Amino acid sequence: MAKSPKAGKETTSEEAPLLPREPDTEKGQQAREQYLVLAKAALRVNFEDYQTLFQAYASEEPEDQQTAQQLDRTVAQVALQAGHSPRQVIQFVAQGPYVQCETRAQSPEEKKAALPKLLHYARTQVDTAQKQRYTEYANAVTGKIQSYADLYREHVSSDLAAIQLDQQVVAAALRAGESAEAVTHLLYQGPYAQFQQGVKGMDAGSLDQYAKGTVVQVQSIQSLQISGDSGGRRKKAKTLDR
Repeated sequence: MAKSPKAGKETTSEEAPLLPREPDTEKGQQAREQYLVLAKAALRVNFEDYQTLFQAYASEEPEDQQTAQQLDRTVAQVALQAGHSPRQVIQFVAQGPYVQCETRAQSPEEKKAALPKLLHYARTQVDTAQKQRYTEYANAVTGKIQSYADLYREHVSSDLAAIQLDQQVVAAALRAGESAEAVTHLLYQGPYAQFQQGVKGMDAGSLDQYAKGTVVQVQSIQSLQISGDSGGRRKKAKTLDR
């Protein structure tokens, strides 16, 4: 959990509070509001408004900035698990205290020039959050405690092993109540997809087809298992009634 970097620090009356700049668009305002909702849920802190959250986490101190970045990753994890697409979550993170502190004093021209770098930052945080989610599911189904890097090294040498891990992760995520769309996006950051795309040059369309196909396949297996269990219970009940 990302604890506020300002917690326990004394402030003086001479220190002017950091204030966020208002979003330029309605879409930006909506993303900011969603970030606040997600941060409240993730931290279990009822921030009065976005400005309160911003003042708790926005800072120009490197150590405090790391905490703000951790908050971004935490919010991203919660958002992804809730079913928001990575593209949406990138927009949420772009409205987080870290990015907004970086841009609050910039002119429109400076902000435009910095946009690619900041979007890259937001995308990196979302990818990192997704990898962490994948790792947590993988550790749960394998019974091992591994980092994502260890997980990647162990499975990229065998397509079969990597695909089987994907199937196990998908099954666990679906059982946890995640939507098919959310689980599909989760697979994009798995070792198999990352290796195929980064090393073997798999195109985005083929990757999407693989991820969606894997989710559908696992859903079908789970449906058959549920049907089989229900049939077995009905048969057992009839036997007991005799």
